[in-house]
Amino acid sequence: MRGRRIYAAILAAMGLLLLTGVKSGGSYDLPDGLEMKKSGFELMSLPEGPSAALPLQALNGVQPPAAMETGGTDAGESAGQTETAAEGESAGQAENAAGGNAASADSGSGVSQAAQTPAEEKYLGGARLMLLANQSASQMLSCVIQTKDGSVIVVDGGTPEDAPHLIETVQSLGGRVNAWLVTHLHNDHVGALTTILNMEECPLEIDGIYYSVASQEWYDENDPTRAQTAAAFMSAIGKVPAEKLHSDIQKGTQIQVGDASVMVMNRRYLLSVDSGNNASVAYMVTVNGRKILFLGDLGLNGGDLLLQEWSGADITCDIVQMAHHGQNGVGENFYQVVRPKICLWPAPQWLWDNDNGGGPGSGPWRTLETRSWMEKLGVTQNYCIKDGDQIIE
Repeated sequence: MRGRRIYAAILAAMGLLLLTGVKSGGSYDLPDGLEMKKSGFELMSLPEGPSAALPLQALNGVQPPAAMETGGTDAGESAGQTETAAEGESAGQAENAAGGNAASADSGSGVSQAAQTPAEEKYLGGARLMLLANQSASQMLSCVIQTKDGSVIVVDGGTPEDAPHLIETVQSLGGRVNAWLVTHLHNDHVGALTTILNMEECPLEIDGIYYSVASQEWYDENDPTRAQTAAAFMSAIGKVPAEKLHSDIQKGTQIQVGDASVMVMNRRYLLSVDSGNNASVAYMVTVNGRKILFLGDLGLNGGDLLLQEWSGADITCDIVQMAHHGQNGVGENFYQVVRPKICLWPAPQWLWDNDNGGGPGSGPWRTLETRSWMEKLGVTQNYCIKDGDQIIE
């Protein structure tokens, strides 16, 4: 009597287990001595010899589901699951059980566990910044930004020798520049753009060029060694349709470029000290919440004027382009206000090391001093063109 009660309890438990398994699509082996019928379970005579599990087809015709592809290792194929299924079962039954577990694991959400793990978030949230390396020995500034929606911004462009690499880079992004930002009229900044505009057939489609420059007479008088570069630029933009030229930008002008925005920080300064460099226009480019400040070759006096025009909160940034290639640019006080986390150094190896041929520190440039400023500010990420093209995503 007691044995029958125990056996009845076992039958009831197995019935519940099987009903649950059938509903969920799982596959289960019946214990020896049981047979599944429409009316329920029925005792069978136990087979002679070692006990043998009944085939899975005994489950009212329910077939074990095939394993689902999840883009990675199937859940049921993990070592632990396979080993568990294999205990007391044949190799074929273990394989079927593994496939059932995989389907069960995936059937809840349709996504594997690996796919549910969020990818590491990019710093620029889907945008990309490319600080291009110099293609000659000269210092230069050439930066390309592709926004998350595919729009393209170019800052300056470098020397004439840098034009082919710049063209190749922009063409790889579709060949269209939505906004070309010019900081000032020095050859290592606008030489490439001037060269491109003078080509018989322009290799790039340019929607708009933004700049703030003085008259040719001003350059002749205040920046005579670069006056020819200014004249060449003025001549080249004369070939561009007027609606694509934006020479009227001023402090506070906002330029929307796809899902990025550009704030013009100043109209060019006309100073008698370090005139050509201090005539740089600064731009604050915001992409996906990250602020990138471009300073061109802005000098000490220009940097002080910019601090007077903008409060600390409006001029702080995440990324800063080091003024005048990191040497003889804005002062330490300027960087203390903007407090960047990342520095862009458009400086070749010789300038990075302040090396005029006599070894590091032998030159007249203040790059090493500027580097020490950034170290004191706690900046640990420095992207320098001495190491080739620099990419931030």
